[in-house]
Amino acid sequence: MTRFFLHLSYDGTKYRGWQSQAGVVSVQEIIEKELSKVVKKKTSVTGCGRTDARVHASQYFAHFMADFDDDFDLVFRLNKNLPDDISIHELIPVSEKNHARYHAMSRTYLYFLHTKKIAQLATHSTMYQKESLDFHKMKAAVELIPNYKDFAAFCKTPSVHDSTECSIQKTAFFTNKDQTQFCFEITANRFLRGMIRNLMARIIQVGNGEISLAVFEEYLNLTRNEQLPIAAHPQGLYLSEIKYPFLEIQPVVNPKSMLLAQKDDCWLETV
Repeated sequence: MTRFFLHLSYDGTKYRGWQSQAGVVSVQEIIEKELSKVVKKKTSVTGCGRTDARVHASQYFAHFMADFDDDFDLVFRLNKNLPDDISIHELIPVSEKNHARYHAMSRTYLYFLHTKKIAQLATHSTMYQKESLDFHKMKAAVELIPNYKDFAAFCKTPSVHDSTECSIQKTAFFTNKDQTQFCFEITANRFLRGMIRNLMARIIQVGNGEISLAVFEEYLNLTRNEQLPIAAHPQGLYLSEIKYPFLEIQPVVNPKSMLLAQKDDCWLETV
């Protein structure tokens, strides 16, 4: 038996997240069902992490054990059987010790939002009906995040974690030319449940003037016993890149290049 990593991506619109759950449809359930059919043996897969309902992954890895001939084109067969919103990009044989979740060195998420109603963005970016959002204040809030390690106040379930510390490796904030679309990027060694959507909700409050930068920083200083999380909507969130010490694989899909709605537009870090 050989351990394989599946390199895949999916549109989370129709799913209740990655992880299998009773009574709902998940990405993991669909992949396991079709993989078991193709290899003619019940096969389970272990993902690199959870994603919530309606959250997307433009890069995702899962591992499983199997035994089949070298000329067996598993990628082709899986893609033929899987729905159009799940794509298998590569099959990579790895050491039996390699783990899709525990050995990830970093994960990068992107969150997209827009203020101008555009039907084609509805399921892949979050619409916020605001007259305007202050890009400079939101960017300033984003730049505060790497100064902190404990994100208990932005975790949906802090009590289930022994530690709520995360090492934030990178943050960035982008807007398009007319400041009607925005993208938040964050990379860390790990993320807590709900953490990115909870951070994003507060960043949006900074942008629309509901809270100040000083108040945002006060939230960053809260403990797990003082948490006041609110969550941004899920459809704008993408797990976009995962890095391992034993793999160097670039994402096949770049949502930043796909989600600009206006012709000849571009993402800007300064305006």
